[in-house]
Amino acid sequence: MKKRIIIIGGGAAGFFGAIRCAELSPEAEVIILEAGKDVLSKVKISGGGRCNVTHACFVPKDLSKNYPRGERELIGPFNRFCTGDTIEWFEKRGVPTKIEADGRMFPATNKSQSIVDCLQESAHKAGVKVLLQQRVHQLEPPAEGRAHWLVHAKTHSYPADAVLMATGSSPAAWKLLAGLGHQIVDPVPSLFTFNIKDPRIEGLPGISVPKAEIKVQGSKLSAAGPLLITHWGM
Repeated sequence: MKKRIIIIGGGAAGFFGAIRCAELSPEAEVIILEAGKDVLSKVKISGGGRCNVTHACFVPKDLSKNYPRGERELIGPFNRFCTGDTIEWFEKRGVPTKIEADGRMFPATNKSQSIVDCLQESAHKAGVKVLLQQRVHQLEPPAEGRAHWLVHAKTHSYPADAVLMATGSSPAAWKLLAGLGHQIVDPVPSLFTFNIKDPRIEGLPGISVPKAEIKVQGSKLSAAGPLLITHWGM
């Protein structure tokens, strides 16, 4: 019987993981289950629609310092696949990148669609299947008399030899993992928007400012960089 690998989540991590699984196990059936009506939606809007795909930091130990709660744990993975590997991966698939003054790296086209198309085309060539509106609500690990996983989604239950979770910040997915015995560390915000109701920015959604500075009143905290005005704030 053909082996099956289920990837839960149709974002950038899910697609990359699915492509890699399909390349390393060409004999296996690789399926992405996505809860929404579309895939890679966050990739499309990231970086103001340009998709800052990586950052120009090429030393694994230095790169891991940007993740204070997981610095030690990430050194190993970054030594196996780091910034240079990411750049090479996309260039081999026809998407060259460029470095900006602040170190952010974008596709040379300045369009996030280049990254979206690359991931989708690479998945298609690798034989990955993508199923939409398949929100997973239960995971059953292998048990006595059953050697495979059971992945229960909205309209179907899928047997699988391996399951890869790529659900990002989904609390529902964390509950599934906790139910399997994994310890979930309480998350903290790291990349988020400011929800602002202010008449001064009404009518300005979509406008970006190349360099802006934000400060927290009553503290010394500040940051400078590009700013995008959205329908809900900044």
